Amino acid sequence: TAKEAFASPMRMMLFPTLGLVVFGPTTLALVAPQSRLRMRMSFETSVFEKKEIKLAGTKEEIVKGGRDLFGKLPEAFQGIEQIGVIGWGSQAPAQAQNLKESLEGTSIKVKVGLRPESPSWASAESVGFTEDQGTLGEMFATIKESDLVILLISDAAQATLYKEIFAALKPGCTLGLSHGFLLGHLQSIGEEFPEDINVIAVCPKGMGPSVRRLYEQGKKINGAGINSSFGIHQDKTGQATDI
Repeated sequence: TAKEAFASPMRMMLFPTLGLVVFGPTTLALVAPQSRLRMRMSFETSVFEKKEIKLAGTKEEIVKGGRDLFGKLPEAFQGIEQIGVIGWGSQAPAQAQNLKESLEGTSIKVKVGLRPESPSWASAESVGFTEDQGTLGEMFATIKESDLVILLISDAAQATLYKEIFAALKPGCTLGLSHGFLLGHLQSIGEEFPEDINVIAVCPKGMGPSVRRLYEQGKKINGAGINSSFGIHQDKTGQATDI
């Protein structure tokens, strides 16, 4: 059942097609195409400044982080009116709060989606996500409304509920993940993501509390944050990399 799925223990699996790696003191990583047989280590961005570094003799392309880049977020999120953060485990509280604060003063809303009976409902309310403000709601309703859906429920819940989740996604939306379990699961059973959406991964190299703590540290030290890798599995709109 859905309730049992949410209660099941979590597992970790990196994107098998991405070869995710960590890049020094900077923030973003690599892009890989859908093919399992090849991987493209370079990427193109029309919003952020791309830099090249060398690690152990290998050239890598990165984008540095920093609060001075927050002004570019509306351009990167062009066409996105609502970001739905689904779940409230380790990563979701950090990512939801970080996004909400980073997008303050813009028209982009960040909304948390949970089961109505979720014990995490009160926790989300305690940090400012509420039904009255339209920033907290039932998970499938939130998925249907959102242009970017960041799926941060447990692996077991993803494996149990993926068909219902896919059915709720808007055509042309972006599905964001923070590790590769769902892709690996789909490949293991011979299934695929819907063809009419973007599928991306942004994978912080730390647990949620570290993601939040280092983001808050950035209020005093510009550029503070946690290393992340990113990957693109599907780019339906041509915007997936900048998102």
